[in-house]
Amino acid sequence: LKLQFLYLIVPVLSPAPPTTRQMAMFRGAVRSGALGARCFSLTRHNLALTTFNMADVGEGIKEVEVLEWFVKEGDRVEELQRLCEVQSDKATAEITSRYTGTIKKIYTSVGDMQQVGSGLVDIDTEEDGAAEPEPVKEAPKKAAPKKAAKKKAAAASGVKTFNLADIGEGIKEVEILQWMVKEGDVIEEMDKLCEVQSDKATVELTTPWAGKVVKVHNPVGDMQQVGAPLVDIEVAGGAAAEEEEEEEAAPAAAAAPAAPKAAAASSAPSGGAFKQSAAGAKVLCAPAVRRIAAEKGVDLSQVTPTGKGGRVTKADLINFMDGTSAKAAPAAAAGGAPAASAPIYSPEDKTVKISGRARLMVQSMNESLKIPSFGAADEINLNNLVKVRSVLKPVVEKRGAKLSYMPFFVKAASLALKEVPIVNTQISEDQSHFTFKGAHNIGIAMDTAEGLVVPNIKDVQSKSIFQIAQELGELQKKGAANAFTTADLQGGTFTLSNIGSIGGTYVSPVIMAPQTAIGALGKIAKLPKFNAKGEIEEQNTLYISWTADHRIIDGATMVRFSNAWKQKLEDPSTMLLDLM
Repeated sequence: LKLQFLYLIVPVLSPAPPTTRQMAMFRGAVRSGALGARCFSLTRHNLALTTFNMADVGEGIKEVEVLEWFVKEGDRVEELQRLCEVQSDKATAEITSRYTGTIKKIYTSVGDMQQVGSGLVDIDTEEDGAAEPEPVKEAPKKAAPKKAAKKKAAAASGVKTFNLADIGEGIKEVEILQWMVKEGDVIEEMDKLCEVQSDKATVELTTPWAGKVVKVHNPVGDMQQVGAPLVDIEVAGGAAAEEEEEEEAAPAAAAAPAAPKAAAASSAPSGGAFKQSAAGAKVLCAPAVRRIAAEKGVDLSQVTPTGKGGRVTKADLINFMDGTSAKAAPAAAAGGAPAASAPIYSPEDKTVKISGRARLMVQSMNESLKIPSFGAADEINLNNLVKVRSVLKPVVEKRGAKLSYMPFFVKAASLALKEVPIVNTQISEDQSHFTFKGAHNIGIAMDTAEGLVVPNIKDVQSKSIFQIAQELGELQKKGAANAFTTADLQGGTFTLSNIGSIGGTYVSPVIMAPQTAIGALGKIAKLPKFNAKGEIEEQNTLYISWTADHRIIDGATMVRFSNAWKQKLEDPSTMLLDLM
């Protein structure tokens, strides 16, 4: 014990900080009682404020939403104690502390998005917050903190370049749709900078610093590369920091942490979890929900929340807007949207810049047309399915959903993918291997006011036809409100496109890379056909067109898949054997 005490206490008394192993042994000795509480006071100057960063919670997840905090600033936590609950597009998880100590700062409010790898909380890893350090006067040590304060002040001042961060898996560039600031504007931390659009979603970018915008690198309409400079910001507080360099080390060190807290407090209304409604009540919701509500002119206090802890979800907002769409229609008619959807003929030539979703469509199709593909087509007798739907439709409507033919087509595709799994594969970029995808994330191509969008229904293999109908209805509402999230548009493994709602029979759909197959549904036509008895009868005929990646799928395989899909639709009762 004496040797252990010397091994531990000598580094503590020395100017050099103890090693991690030494501190671990010392803390263990204190916990076990081998060393007295008096010894612990000697370690006061070695205890540091530790920032606990948001760890990687899953493959491809870049950010999570903070749903609930179990601690607050000033609370004491133990190792493995719950800190907060977060939610990604894949799951909900509880984050636990890696350290024992006192919560000094919480960086993110409930409802805000937390980037993986960024600071979540600051924890003072002191073992006993009540222990007082022994008074030790060491005059030479004043110079070191003062030097550190100067370095911090220098780092905090000057011009910083804000680069475009990675905003989604596989996204290399985005188009700048709108700037919320201009050169010379003074901004606060978390203020909106601009709105950008990728081929997957539209995202608003906020500033991590308070200061003055000195340079905007790209105008509206330009393409911004991920990692490239977006804006230059002259960070606020630089002059004040220089004045503090001449003051005492202790006051300078105390003032340094105060500045970020003040900035965070001033930015809370724009980046926090709550939005002040017109009625004066605070509404709990995510930033994306607040943005949509602001764009649509919706008072969030009027929306009935269904989320955890009284939180207004995006679905709540969309349902509310859907219920008030009749009132919103006259306002929409007064705007400029109809003019955009109904181009006026002009006898003169006109050059139009390819931008927005049109530009993204160009890029996506250029990638897709690199795939050597082939087509196949067939006709499906839907007479039995028409009867089944007519029976189930009123039942589903009583349960709050609408039952079209699409949920049957989607579920039948998933069951066929189980029989012919190679259709649900993705080839690697270097074309050295391909991967069988376990999840059936089936995309549904939708024609929206913003252009063609392909959200997908996740894990169709484990969903019923009723559940698929519910999710399809939610996606259609999001499409009408232009409210798709990145999660809605990512991760698709197979796609169905429905042109039949507009008209047409056979088409040649284009595969969405890196998927290997796509189907296009034509219209359902009533045609005279011969039945099995050789009699002519009226038949509800669906036209289906397939396109497949010939590097992975051959013609016979695609036809086998088509036949499996066809058989389940022509005799829907067989689907009962495999329904979840």
